[in-house]
Amino acid sequence: MKRVLGAITAAMLAVSAWQASAQTLVLGLENVEYFPWQLPDGSGADLFLIETAARNLGYVVDFRPVPWRRCLNEAGSNAIDGCFSASFEVSRMDLGVYPMADNRPDTSKALHADSYSLYVPTESDVGWTGSEFENLSGDIGAIYGYSIVTMLQNQGIGVFKADRLGQLFQLLLRDRLDGVAALTAHADHLIEQTPELNGRVRKVGLPLEEKYYYLLFSHGFAESSPEVVSAFYDEIKRVRKSPEYRENYQHIRRTHVELHTLNYDPPGGL
Repeated sequence: MKRVLGAITAAMLAVSAWQASAQTLVLGLENVEYFPWQLPDGSGADLFLIETAARNLGYVVDFRPVPWRRCLNEAGSNAIDGCFSASFEVSRMDLGVYPMADNRPDTSKALHADSYSLYVPTESDVGWTGSEFENLSGDIGAIYGYSIVTMLQNQGIGVFKADRLGQLFQLLLRDRLDGVAALTAHADHLIEQTPELNGRVRKVGLPLEEKYYYLLFSHGFAESSPEVVSAFYDEIKRVRKSPEYRENYQHIRRTHVELHTLNYDPPGGL
């Protein structure tokens, strides 16, 4: 027993010594559940990917959960070293650095791919043809700061923005919105796990958009440590193809139960 305790103590000391010598990377992420990429318990496929890549490069990560707009702004002001998971928008290049190849984002170094889909009440005739909306007379709900808001506004659609997906679905069920534009993996998972939504909300067939999502490094960090940024993106690409990443991803898909609530009263209504 003493030998076992001694081995455990030695291992803990080794980890502590490594953490003390490792450099810290401060990264912002949105402070809501984003299945399966980031979860409230500190797990998630993106966090596993980033933490593994960081450890392999001799870094520890200080994750800072904040509202998404603040996450982007803090990266833009160099208050943090970067933020995730950010889809590519030209305007965001003023805030930080993406992995680029031939003046385009290098999708092989993305954290993950996902899509936005339109969700409507089961009996609704609101549709999406792949290029335009059909039978739409009211607003569509979306999350503050998400890139889909720009796409909807460019279509001339009225957008009601909220902080939580559950809030938007509640408004949809109250006939306060014609639809909800949401990240597909997360919305599908929430609907599957929420009796109030199951059978009352459906996904319109064609996705609104399909996108890749990246770790966006701040300009300050990229300028002071360009070799680290380059190595980090290379390591993200390598780890994402690894058996360990695939096992972690499948484990999350099998076991995660989302803590959700649909109770929400919007301030001032729509």
